[in-house]
Amino acid sequence: MTNPVAYSSAADLNERTLSYLTLILNTIESKDWKSLYQIGLSKPSTFKALARIISTTDEFNGMTFLHAVVRHDPPLCIVTEIMKICPGDVRARDCLNRTPLHVACGVGANVKTIRCLAAAFPQACNIQDEDGRTPLHFYCDIECQLFEGDDGKMREPPSYEAVYCLLSASIASVGLEDADGMSPLEYAICSDANAKVVKLLQKAAQKHLRDSKSKANDVDRVRSSGAAKVA
Repeated sequence: MTNPVAYSSAADLNERTLSYLTLILNTIESKDWKSLYQIGLSKPSTFKALARIISTTDEFNGMTFLHAVVRHDPPLCIVTEIMKICPGDVRARDCLNRTPLHVACGVGANVKTIRCLAAAFPQACNIQDEDGRTPLHFYCDIECQLFEGDDGKMREPPSYEAVYCLLSASIASVGLEDADGMSPLEYAICSDANAKVVKLLQKAAQKHLRDSKSKANDVDRVRSSGAAKVA
């Protein structure tokens, strides 16, 4: 099987391909999900070919169709269909080291989408972007701006269901700090999260700390045992 062609720039695309690609991206931008299905998802082989192009063209900065779609909080059926056609997209990272789960959390996507992405690739929960932020950081910080030019519209406070979903995928994410030294719990408090959400994050942080100490103690015991046998 030959490797997919990598395009260094959009200028390398022929006019017809570029026009089709632009049409699909505009459909996503306008949240016209019915048209996206008709002109894109209903033709899996063509959509997959375009997905390879967009992921290897410099101007798109590592973005995939899944990154683009979840930015606009689509119906779950659109997300699952893209994942079916392009299963690798859920693991893809853009130029800022963000997966589709980072983007979904950063725009406050619905809990069904967050749950779907986290279940498909739970490792994304521990991936830190170039600013040290995980999906949990983004979800708990309702004032975050994912990209330049975003309107900065404040979201609703983090929901219990989505936070629980992210912690279930990886409790370790609760103990990570971003480049500003902020934890998801601190962002949740600043975002006026309700007491139930704050308590959930506090309990998760305490459990993670206990588990980390227990693992460290186990490692020390193993090392001590090994040193004793050598002696």
